[in-house]
Amino acid sequence: MKEGVSYKIKIEFQVQREIVTGLKYIQKTYRKGICVDKMTQMVGSYAPKEEMQSYVTPLEDAPSGLMARGHYTVKSLFTDDDGNEHLKWDWSFDIKKDWD
Repeated sequence: MKEGVSYKIKIEFQVQREIVTGLKYIQKTYRKGICVDKMTQMVGSYAPKEEMQSYVTPLEDAPSGLMARGHYTVKSLFTDDDGNEHLKWDWSFDIKKDWD
């Protein structure tokens, strides 16, 4: 990812059996093992559907400057009001001044 760009993340999901109430998206961003950002967004409540549903995070700006460049790891989680974890995954990205 180029430093200073604005970005959104789109996540598509399907609710299969029961109504999911109070769905939250939690994202923790780490650099060199230290948590540098934590975001919690209320997604809403969803009834079961055969169609895919989606959630788009608010617009964010990637950090910029010499100190912000490097490798980041992210832990993402969908949880509900009852504390059930519906989806959990890890991913990573690099911030660079220019693309190769």
